[in-house]
Amino acid sequence: MAKELAAAAKALGNTAFQAKDFKEAITHFTEAIKHDPTDHVFFSNRSACYASLEQYEKALEDGKECVTLKPDWPKGYTRKGLAEFFLDRFEDSAETYKAGLKLSPEDAAMKEGLSK
Repeated sequence: MAKELAAAAKALGNTAFQAKDFKEAITHFTEAIKHDPTDHVFFSNRSACYASLEQYEKALEDGKECVTLKPDWPKGYTRKGLAEFFLDRFEDSAETYKAGLKLSPEDAAMKEGLSK
């Protein structure tokens, strides 16, 4: 049941995100996390929302959680690296992107992040 509720909340969050209603999306992804705190995608999606609102500390927290939950998923490193970059943590950001590129050497977003 919890997984179904989490999936429904995620769907609402995705719709809000696509409409660029990031605050609304955060509400839904937070609800999804309450129902299933083990799903890395919910943290990734919420991290993207926070970054879109320039709330980079929160984006970084969710990026870190995403990488912790699923260390073999490249997108988590993209979320974490982006937040670190905008928090002026350039060395951390570079290390995060390098770790992600080990998993996905052709990832354009991570290559761009690292080059910045």
